[in-house]
Amino acid sequence: MKMGYLSACSIMLAGAALCTNQAAAETWRMSTKVPADSFEGKLHQEFADKVAAYTDGDVKIQIYPSEQLGDAQTVLEQVSSGIIDIFVDDVSYLNRFNEDITWTSAPFLFDDRPHWECFMSSDYFRDILGSIEENDNIGVIGDVGPFGRGFRVLVTKDEVNSFDGVQGLKLRLWDNQMMVDVWTALGTDPLVMAWTDVYQSLQTGIVEAVTSPAILVEPMKFYEVAPHIARTDEFNQANAYMINLDSWNAISEEDQQKVIEAYTEISAEAMEKIQATFDESLARMEKQGVTYMELDTAPFVKAAGAIYKQYDESGKLPAGFLEAVDAARTSCN
Repeated sequence: MKMGYLSACSIMLAGAALCTNQAAAETWRMSTKVPADSFEGKLHQEFADKVAAYTDGDVKIQIYPSEQLGDAQTVLEQVSSGIIDIFVDDVSYLNRFNEDITWTSAPFLFDDRPHWECFMSSDYFRDILGSIEENDNIGVIGDVGPFGRGFRVLVTKDEVNSFDGVQGLKLRLWDNQMMVDVWTALGTDPLVMAWTDVYQSLQTGIVEAVTSPAILVEPMKFYEVAPHIARTDEFNQANAYMINLDSWNAISEEDQQKVIEAYTEISAEAMEKIQATFDESLARMEKQGVTYMELDTAPFVKAAGAIYKQYDESGKLPAGFLEAVDAARTSCN
């Protein structure tokens, strides 16, 4: 079976000896940002159930949803040190350990999802993950990309139907300087805050908009205070199970394979159901007065392209990054 980025007994020499012996039962603590009853939250629980079943109880996962254990950056520090075993969300959150990974979620950079997935399977990206494994004791279960989160949308208090509409928009973003810089260059007025603070900030007018995976708009109830949704396909996104390597290496090679099997099955289920889930969610929200449109993103792509070219020329982009992005347009065909 293809082991993805966490190839058993090959990531760290320190973990190799552990792989030779059957370990005692393990209970992993997993932190998520999403509510337990959301589409993704239910899949995470199904993943945990599959892991327990497939490993005959050797590995169990206790899930702490809705940032109960802290925000993403706090939790990832604890994953690195082994206080928490797994954090699940977009892999770009690993930018605190290697800033190069930030650019994998650069807004309006990749042509489409196949282009992005090809880049995420490239040697360039694998080298980035390898440095995090070696230096920060965090790996990723399986390949990055299959556990899709669907397309992204812009959720706003007032309708935005064009590139001109985002000029000066008070936009909630997360702690990611690249994202803040690009959206600032695109004309918005970003404000960094925790995901769980967004609803109240929209309600009080601290921010006027938030970018979000489409399927999380209803579970987070954003539509109640910001009833306009516009599809942007801002960037491609996938859930990644980011795990402490000591925890990973503490289980047997056979159990590692079973964990990856569970991840593979959940990823396939997510891609199959995600569009239908959003369609059902949108129908419910539209009955509450929500409006939905597909934004013309050509002006965004054009403006962003100019920004990335300037970044490359000034040395702000990682060396070879744009070349690797270009190569990914054809290398997987």
